[in-house]
Amino acid sequence: RRHGKGWVRIGGAAIQASVGFAGVWVVNKAHDIYHRKGTFGDRPGNGVGWIHIPGKLQWVASGHGLIVGVNKNHDIYYRTVDPKHPVGTKWVHVPGKLMQIDVHGNTVMGVNKHHHIYKAPLANA
Repeated sequence: RRHGKGWVRIGGAAIQASVGFAGVWVVNKAHDIYHRKGTFGDRPGNGVGWIHIPGKLQWVASGHGLIVGVNKNHDIYYRTVDPKHPVGTKWVHVPGKLMQIDVHGNTVMGVNKHHHIYKAPLANA
């Protein structure tokens, strides 16, 4: 995490990380998913400890009120989050295939294995 003019090392190891309103989320080399406790709401600071989230993903993205991700088979999932449930309760499968995904505001964007770019509005937007 960037702090002042330099970087601060956060314990743990990951192959991919995302930070947004839903906090800090990472995927490790075994495709395990973790949320950094104390980062929900995009709070300043480094948080304390990692919470393991059930499931396996190769890419995760932290948005406002939800987490989106894709697994090694390029299946798409999302998970709603809120202050009472900062890690949500379950993954929901979405039709389609993407190898990378991101979320910002009311839009989800992703790239498939053919490097085509796709965009979709959030269903509740």
